[in-house]
Amino acid sequence: MTPTSTDSNLSMQQFALLLLRLVVVSIFLYHGIPKAINWAMASEKFIGFGLPGFLGPITGIVEVIASVLILIGIQNFWANWVLVAIMAGEIATVQFPKALSEGAYIAGLERDLMILVACAVSTAFGPGAFALKQR
Repeated sequence: MTPTSTDSNLSMQQFALLLLRLVVVSIFLYHGIPKAINWAMASEKFIGFGLPGFLGPITGIVEVIASVLILIGIQNFWANWVLVAIMAGEIATVQFPKALSEGAYIAGLERDLMILVACAVSTAFGPGAFALKQR
């Protein structure tokens, strides 16, 4: 049986979604694990942003749990929506006010918008290849 262009495109799409999933997971684990482990640091960081300190460790724990779910490919839809909400909060409370105060479009805002969109794309199209639960 020879592969058709549809089979090839499907395979390419599945691996592109896998790549997107791995990048999103690595970003959230990199930033979430320190917040989940070092509660004092996470609390101080959030207080510095003008947010309640208790949100720091909670955010870190949620980021780690959602990332692990996405990594293994279960509950992809809900885990990504949780991360979309975290990124929307980050943009609204930290990046957007910083951009307004500096009067410029800053790299942090651009980065966080890309992460938010990556999570939304993964929500819409599924986890891709090598996920325990496919759409």
